[in-house]
Amino acid sequence: MDIQDDDNNESKTIVHPTLNGLLGIISFSTRIPINRMVTIEEMASSVVIWPYVGLFIGVFGAILAYISHFFLNLNTMLTAVLIYGFIIWFTGFNHVDGVMDMGDGLMVHGDSEKRLTVMRDSVVGTGGIATFFIVASLTLAALSSIPSQYLLQTVLLMEFASKFSMITSMVIGKDDTRGIGRLIKSGINPKILLILVIINSLIGYLILGLPGVCAIIAAVCTGLYLAHMADNKFGCVTGDIMGASNEIARVVSLIILIIAFNFIM
Repeated sequence: MDIQDDDNNESKTIVHPTLNGLLGIISFSTRIPINRMVTIEEMASSVVIWPYVGLFIGVFGAILAYISHFFLNLNTMLTAVLIYGFIIWFTGFNHVDGVMDMGDGLMVHGDSEKRLTVMRDSVVGTGGIATFFIVASLTLAALSSIPSQYLLQTVLLMEFASKFSMITSMVIGKDDTRGIGRLIKSGINPKILLILVIINSLIGYLILGLPGVCAIIAAVCTGLYLAHMADNKFGCVTGDIMGASNEIARVVSLIILIIAFNFIM
């Protein structure tokens, strides 16, 4: 997919989702090849759809979970590794890159501009590797701890929640003047985000009952926290912060689901 960035046509108005925008979000979020020119403005028109693209990604993960755990009878840890490995591969490792870049930036001592410079550097340092190790380890441990009867629904919900956290951090945080995030952000505002919290909480309830609602709220809180942290440490929310929000919200939602299963289900 080709993305056209035209600063002269930047718009702050909220526009309706378009087919081109949806295809752009799918192409940006997955390895599915879409040979179509998509502008940043068209992608902005479909930002609200991003969590539902997460559901779409979750369907593929749930199919793999069913085959590995219920058909091939693989143990829970191996199943978790296969699911997590597939999802980060299917999404092009974009969000993993964000986690590692954020980890490198947070390790730097200095002002926000210095941290931004390090975060945007192509070299991965100790902070990035350590941050990814922690997030990946927690994700695998949490996913392998999900009761089998809830595994398929959990895989669906964790991708839905993680994408919702990503757009939450984008909406709440300050604009990154050097990235495309400021243009994509024009497709959503806090009022729309609040409506999505209600709608997506209902979807979470339909998927996993009250634990599903808890997972959605946890993902939103993760996005809010990371936006606040990014504003303080980096001066804005960059694409890397959005990617990190996706990965961190996934593991947070999984942990909250495990706790909720123990007390509610």
